[in-house]
Amino acid sequence: MSSRRITLALGGGGARGVAHLGVAQTLIDAGYVIDRIVGISIGSLAGAMLAFEPDIQKTQSRAVQFLMSPSFRRHQELMFGAAQPTADEGGGLFNWYDKIKHYLRGNRLMYRVATRPGLLPALILQDVTERLLPEADIRDARIPLSIVAIDLRSGQRVILNSGPLRPAVQGSSAIPGIFPPVEYDGMELCDVGVLCSVPAVEARGLSDSVVVAVEVATRITPIRGCSTALDVLMRVDEVGEVLFRRYVRAAADIVIRPDVDHIPWFDFTRPQSLIDAGRRAATRVLRQLDDLFRRRERGLQPRGRTRTAESESGATEPASRADTETAL
Repeated sequence: MSSRRITLALGGGGARGVAHLGVAQTLIDAGYVIDRIVGISIGSLAGAMLAFEPDIQKTQSRAVQFLMSPSFRRHQELMFGAAQPTADEGGGLFNWYDKIKHYLRGNRLMYRVATRPGLLPALILQDVTERLLPEADIRDARIPLSIVAIDLRSGQRVILNSGPLRPAVQGSSAIPGIFPPVEYDGMELCDVGVLCSVPAVEARGLSDSVVVAVEVATRITPIRGCSTALDVLMRVDEVGEVLFRRYVRAAADIVIRPDVDHIPWFDFTRPQSLIDAGRRAATRVLRQLDDLFRRRERGLQPRGRTRTAESESGATEPASRADTETAL
């Protein structure tokens, strides 16, 4: 098993990204060696936690304790008032936007939209990273770590392999329009996950090992319609990210999709359930992953990329021709 090395590409999806820690646990317990982590948005946070503390039990415990703490609960109240998400709310960007739109019509958030770089204060992300991550340089991680973001000034995607860890994760997690962008080494960083939520392509370019991508973004669900120009723009953005994600998946050898679509991106109230969902999803692909390594060891699939997808319901589904690519 010592030769079975993998690169984890951890995607964005807000609270659903807590499932990354369950996926990592199952892969580690199965004997796989993580030799690099590439993260976007919440994937950069989960990845950084694991990269600096490879003991997955300690990492999970620290995450759950913080997310259930009074301190973090206050952050959730700041974000969405005292109201908690209900069971019938969807988890997609458009459904979340519909909820926010009602707030915008009735209180001071409209003023923030017009006069500030983000609806929510930077203090939230700063506190999260200070509580969960060390004050360190990215290159000092015990597992090599790469953090993906967008630089608004240059208009380029950036991959951070060195530099201060905490502000890098803050920048990668700064959802455009929601959190203000983060100043970082002359750049202005924000979350690239709204455009491409899975860093499979970046992981493929950074490592020769098997790329295991973990996708926790939502799928497209039907809506009643778009009544305003802003509705149309938001819907097109959501559809565009999902469509682009289908092509990005082909860069990974295995794609794991935990059954977390029903969780709104802002609902961190059930961290252990999310970890368990990640564990179950990873368990379902272990046979395919083992088979992939056996074929490679026998020289039957040199540098191949055969993707196994996890369906939204959690059951393994065969990848379609549009989503699968084998390189010879």
